[in-house]
Amino acid sequence: MLSARNSSAAVAAAVAALLLVSGMVSVPISSANASIAAAPAQEEQACNCVIFRLDDIQDEWMNSVQVALMDYFIEKNEKLNVGAIMNIVGNDSSVVDKVRAGLSSGTFELASHAWDHVDYKTLTLQEQRATLQRANQKMVALWGTSAVVFIPPYNSYNEDTLAALEALDMKIISAEFDEELLSVYDPDDPDSPNNKVYKAMPGSDISDSHGVYHLPQVVGFYTYDSEPPTKTSMNTMTSSIDEAISSYGYAVVTLHPEDFAIKDSNQNPTNQVSSSELADLDALIDDIRAKGYTIKTYSEVAGISSSD
Repeated sequence: MLSARNSSAAVAAAVAALLLVSGMVSVPISSANASIAAAPAQEEQACNCVIFRLDDIQDEWMNSVQVALMDYFIEKNEKLNVGAIMNIVGNDSSVVDKVRAGLSSGTFELASHAWDHVDYKTLTLQEQRATLQRANQKMVALWGTSAVVFIPPYNSYNEDTLAALEALDMKIISAEFDEELLSVYDPDDPDSPNNKVYKAMPGSDISDSHGVYHLPQVVGFYTYDSEPPTKTSMNTMTSSIDEAISSYGYAVVTLHPEDFAIKDSNQNPTNQVSSSELADLDALIDDIRAKGYTIKTYSEVAGISSSD
């Protein structure tokens, strides 16, 4: 039999338990739980990233340099978009296998650099669509995936190109600012709200009337406005990247295999890789990383799914 004292204690405990269950008694939140509950949502930020595109992937031509440059990105575990000229690739196992290795590692994204390296403005709409489709079909045969990115030869395109890309569900074109259509980018009014150059910034999802995203090159490792091409200074490259990221949230840097080849006495590229050019690429990537920028593919920057 319980004593009166024990009976009162039991009753009090039962009442307290009842009040706790019914929510009439509050329980203090621990400081750790309180800080979790009070943590604000993380603010969305601009991409602050760099896209490297490697143009002119093909059989035989400077294949040792091509492979060394692709190896560089694979070993560094840095993202690279490889632009393949599809009518002249497929028989050189050193090139084909290296592209496959980069895709398997998740380092590479495929970009179509057309079927033939011709100015697409000289082709009809039907020719553009047919050659782009043929290029993608061959990509699937070689590497099991097609491209959503088109890098037009000579960075040249027209409205028919955009219509062909739309018909083939290719979402991204990467030309260069100077070659963009006036309906996409007005160089005399770069801040115009009517410009259609993609911005990798919060709340922005700019595409053209065909639903195509424009992510143009801002600088090349070499400049091809003269013959022979001239090396772009490190200062020009880094400042161009900074300015593009400030305006658009990302910057596209173009590489060519011959940029990284040892030149002969006539300044013609050979099939030997230049260690000094790779060292300069290292310095550029170090600068990119030191500024807190990341290196991404086109699809990652535009937030779309690459083709399966």
